[in-house]
Amino acid sequence: MFDEIYYSENDAFVKLEQIFELNVFCPIHIPDDKDIAVAYLMNDAVESFLIFKDSVMTGDYCDIDVEQTASIDKLDDGYMLIVNQGGENVFTIRFTELVLRTHLFNYGCMGHFWVKGYEYLRQLEYQLADIRDKYRYLGDEYCSEKEMQLMKLADFPPIKRYKSVPDRYYVPYPDCVYQETIDYLLSIAQQVNDCSMAMIIRKYGKKPSGYNSFLLGVMLHIKKHADFVDALIKDLRDAASIYDDRIFSEDENREHKSIHIIAEKKLEEYEKRGFRGILYREEPFMYSKDSITYKEHVLVFKNGLVNRKCEIYTYEVD
Repeated sequence: MFDEIYYSENDAFVKLEQIFELNVFCPIHIPDDKDIAVAYLMNDAVESFLIFKDSVMTGDYCDIDVEQTASIDKLDDGYMLIVNQGGENVFTIRFTELVLRTHLFNYGCMGHFWVKGYEYLRQLEYQLADIRDKYRYLGDEYCSEKEMQLMKLADFPPIKRYKSVPDRYYVPYPDCVYQETIDYLLSIAQQVNDCSMAMIIRKYGKKPSGYNSFLLGVMLHIKKHADFVDALIKDLRDAASIYDDRIFSEDENREHKSIHIIAEKKLEEYEKRGFRGILYREEPFMYSKDSITYKEHVLVFKNGLVNRKCEIYTYEVD
């Protein structure tokens, strides 16, 4: 789409081309920033934007469902982006430089309960996919050594069984069974003294068949292996904790705190009754406000005869 001369000058132009290929270009203004921006990667772990420095728009962006095409002219003092919105509208953005601005956040406690059943495994799958996307779109410089290890679990078939989003929104990636992943999972099994889990992991590493994948996937929700799964969740939360939490206004923080107190009290009530539980939360983006409202979820484990099930209790502002 764009001439390769721009790639050699700044790979931000490559990222801009990706945005148009996905047809998700939507110019915005970040609060307290005069420059036009466009979201590049947005999830619980990352808010990443392309910033059009010293930008001036001629014409208007229209929020219409059409295919957008773009071209770039190089000027003496910068660039001109020309955007054609399906022949129904054309606008331009003149700018001096295109830069990537990325903010990383603690995603370890984030949860989205779109699909029912074994939700604790679906949250694990979702968070691992966030790490994978951070790596694939931004590179290893935005990932810790621990995240690089965990990221490979995102394509691990037994975990991919627990999709966190409905099928119509699911983006498939190739299945991969890395030896590093097998070694890591074995270390977790040994850490919690789960010998039968370690045996199946070794077997799967040697022969990653569909049957062995199914067997290992089923074992993840059997209550006998709860400590193994909890250790995985803790490892991921520890890896995410090196990043800062999102910052909100004082009014928003007071509202969030009031919800957190209620959720925390509910979790304590269940723990006193002998149940294990985990707190999750949902929150809006920090730099580009969306329709998400702040919620806290109390996930309470309810063991059956064999399987480890759970119930979700959600708290938000009325």
